[in-house]
Amino acid sequence: MVSGYILVLAFFLGAVLFVAVGYGISRLLQNQKPNSQKLSPYECGEESTQMGKTSFHFRYYLPAIIFLLFAVEIVLIAPVLLAQNAIPESFTIKEWHFLLKSESLLFMLVLVTGYALALSLKYLDWDKPTIKPLIFEGPVPDFAYEQFNIEQEKKWQGLEK
Repeated sequence: MVSGYILVLAFFLGAVLFVAVGYGISRLLQNQKPNSQKLSPYECGEESTQMGKTSFHFRYYLPAIIFLLFAVEIVLIAPVLLAQNAIPESFTIKEWHFLLKSESLLFMLVLVTGYALALSLKYLDWDKPTIKPLIFEGPVPDFAYEQFNIEQEKKWQGLEK
């Protein structure tokens, strides 16, 4: 009888072979005559105005991370659902089902608690919070601070030249 690991290895090798053959055929059939028009950047028929490598704000990645988190949860809970029928000899049916349900609920509780914490700390809010300007009310009037800053800026500009 064929071992389960050999079957997995055969599927893995088949997938690698499928990708390698597809890549090789595409390399053989492609037209390899580069010219200036083919090598130019293309963006909707317009020339690029910025560099191609720009960084995105982290908030754009949050929905994808949350999706991956819950997709991994489903992948990790699937074996528990499949193990319901494989009852060890040391357990009764009710004990085994209680153990599986309690472990699954504990796992989901940890994930939901983390999700609730992220929501309560407003990590998932899309809008940026508005920053209130600091208002300082002291014995020195505001124009004196502005005048001092202008003098310091002139002094620094004189040192740079």
